[in-house]
Amino acid sequence: MMKLDPSDPLARFDAALDALEGNLARVLADDQGQAHSAEILELREQVKFLTDERDQLLADLEVERTRVRRLKAANQEVSDRLDAVVGALKDMAPAMQG
Repeated sequence: MMKLDPSDPLARFDAALDALEGNLARVLADDQGQAHSAEILELREQVKFLTDERDQLLADLEVERTRVRRLKAANQEVSDRLDAVVGALKDMAPAMQG
């Protein structure tokens, strides 16, 4: 099967899709109009690979969505704290001048 950089899911998916398209083109170009069992088996393996790849991409996407939600929540918390500090400093500024 294909060996690609596991950190680049789009490249893995593109390579798998290209391989599947190539295999399918070979089967469709068969002069007798009948696919050989080895070609059918290879196509089935490619479909399984793409299905597994899709499932992994969906899992990776969900992990990243969860990460984004956590980062947004942390960002909001920091923003709220900074607003509170700025407000407190503004309230203290007149007292410090007088």
